[in-house]
Amino acid sequence: MVLPWNRSDDEPSETTSDRRRRRRSARNRTQDARDQSNQRSGERKRQRIAMTVGTILIMAIAAIVAVGYYREFYNPPRVTAGAIRGEKFSMGDLVERIRVVQGINRYQGGKVDLSVVPFKYLQGLLNAEILRQASPSIGIYVTKENVDAAIKGRFYPVAPAGQETDPGQLDLEFESNYQNFLTQVNLSDDVYRRIVEEGLQRQQLALFLARDIPASMEQVEIEWIRLEFDGPVQADDVKVRLESEDFQQVAADVNASGGFADSDGYVGWVPEGAFPDFDKLLFSTDEGSAILEVGGISDPQFTGEDGIFIIHKLSDLEEKELSRLMLYKLTMEMVEGWQETQLTQGSHDGWLEINFDSDRYAWVADQVRLTAPRVPKPPTQNQGMPIRGGG
Repeated sequence: MVLPWNRSDDEPSETTSDRRRRRRSARNRTQDARDQSNQRSGERKRQRIAMTVGTILIMAIAAIVAVGYYREFYNPPRVTAGAIRGEKFSMGDLVERIRVVQGINRYQGGKVDLSVVPFKYLQGLLNAEILRQASPSIGIYVTKENVDAAIKGRFYPVAPAGQETDPGQLDLEFESNYQNFLTQVNLSDDVYRRIVEEGLQRQQLALFLARDIPASMEQVEIEWIRLEFDGPVQADDVKVRLESEDFQQVAADVNASGGFADSDGYVGWVPEGAFPDFDKLLFSTDEGSAILEVGGISDPQFTGEDGIFIIHKLSDLEEKELSRLMLYKLTMEMVEGWQETQLTQGSHDGWLEINFDSDRYAWVADQVRLTAPRVPKPPTQNQGMPIRGGG
């Protein structure tokens, strides 16, 4: 150890300038440390801000996706489309019913017209529920045995005449036919039985209402030409042809049969009420009404869904016995009238609710298009009665 009194005179003493340099160096090191600390603090702050902004953006995106999913997928099927005295039908129920009818129609080689079907089948669901609730009061009862018999009639194999058959084998073929149908149209047995039950209830309602139809009525004899709205033949062109050609000949060329006229357009004797769209034209006695005279040919008559009609009146009113076809048509009109009356009354009394607009209509149509079943038309040799869809 070098003590002050032992220090040699040769050893240099610390000068004031050295001390100043040392202090400046210490201050510089302190400032550098402070700057580095501030820089690290700033970086951490920027990282926290970035993480906060990122979290907010992620949450915003997740919220947008969640809202979109809720609006597009979760909520629409659960929205009430209609209700009868508290018995609700959701948009999902409506889509499911249309898919069922779509599958059945494709199984039969037909198709579903999505331009009219959604609201039509919503009304079908409501009408079926109204009838289900009203059935006991008008004496309509459909049993499990009734449903079993109806299903068996539609799918039980028909053996060729004169051929010996084994009942057990026929029962097995029936089960195979029925299960194959359910599989192809993606239906459960319970759902299809409900549809069959609704159909049987409508049949019993028709029988109930048909009791008031007389055996004979005043009728007029007509023939007509029916054209499709989107068909290749224009009504004005047909009218021009009728100025110089025979009505039946033109009808044979262009008539699009709707099931009530033969190939030449002949319909036969028609009572008032069978075709309500034409009642004023054929039966009206009001002054000023443009009733069609015997031998006259009408202007094109545009109906709601049935097409365009040009009518030729062959005979005036005569009392005639109703044909089976006209009895059927009158009965169907009475059923529709009963349903319309119930819907109107339900709306007035407040026990009917319909919640259906253009947006929901479009959503239903889109859902049905996306899930349209691809069902091959089956061979018909083993089929019994034709299959009729519900709704």
